Amino acid sequence: MVYNYKIMNNRTMINIQASEAESYSRETFHCGNCEQDFEANVITWVDVSRTPQAKRMVLRWDFNIIQCTQCGCRHFSGTPFFFEDFEDGLLIAVFPRIPENRGQIEKTIKEKYGYYPVLEFFYDMTQIWTYLYFQEHYRANKNLRALSRIGKDEKRVRTFLRFLKEDPLMIDIREKLTESFFGDATDDELVELLGQAVYTVEGMLPWPRDRRCMCGGDLAKEFKCCGERITLDEHEHLLSRYYVIYCPYCEESLAGASCEYCGRVFTWKLGTVDSYGSARAQETRDSPAPHEIQADPKTGSA
Repeated sequence: MVYNYKIMNNRTMINIQASEAESYSRETFHCGNCEQDFEANVITWVDVSRTPQAKRMVLRWDFNIIQCTQCGCRHFSGTPFFFEDFEDGLLIAVFPRIPENRGQIEKTIKEKYGYYPVLEFFYDMTQIWTYLYFQEHYRANKNLRALSRIGKDEKRVRTFLRFLKEDPLMIDIREKLTESFFGDATDDELVELLGQAVYTVEGMLPWPRDRRCMCGGDLAKEFKCCGERITLDEHEHLLSRYYVIYCPYCEESLAGASCEYCGRVFTWKLGTVDSYGSARAQETRDSPAPHEIQADPKTGSA
């Protein structure tokens, strides 16, 4: 399918109202159920910073779903679209099906929209789904934001995009999403895998039971929330990838801490190790000086 750049006013969209969908196209589709052709409106450009319901539609796998006017069967249109997040200066050209003239299309889009701070191309809807999951997860989890080492705004967006396009864990996420969609995997299995993705993005490490960072820093000292230190003594023997500690003040879930000296982040959601002591001397020599890593003085917990 050749991408259509024509901008049109949307007057009949069901899922997103006319004032909120940037543009749409009316196209002809073939229903595989009744073998009839039918016409439907599909979104070709949406700014999700102004249409939060579009995010929910993508996360529900309900974006650009079309319905046959003859038999009522629902299908995924597979239509290319622009995914814009104006607040983050991001524009992603999404091609659910790889076009034959991919190189020329990318060149044309770069020439026309190269003024965006971040311009990317996705050829898999799983990438958009996972990107929005990351966004919402960081927005909802204040302790993860406090621990985060990947920065904010454009820097964080670029880190997400690099993971989505390069990390082999995306293959597992794609398979687990498919299994979940067809009921062959539980939501818990999917959430656990997505948690691993977050830890990978952040470069987190398994939790040391001696509570010492590779550089020798005291992690227990920095295990805080709401400005208060949280004691680990009663939890030490229970720490595991499935164990959660809750802040007694705000009841946020906690799962690790960062070192105030070198900025490394540790979580028992990746399991535990007895100690990093044997590697500490070498790692200390290889570590950046404390002032080279901007550690949050009010370090929270993931």
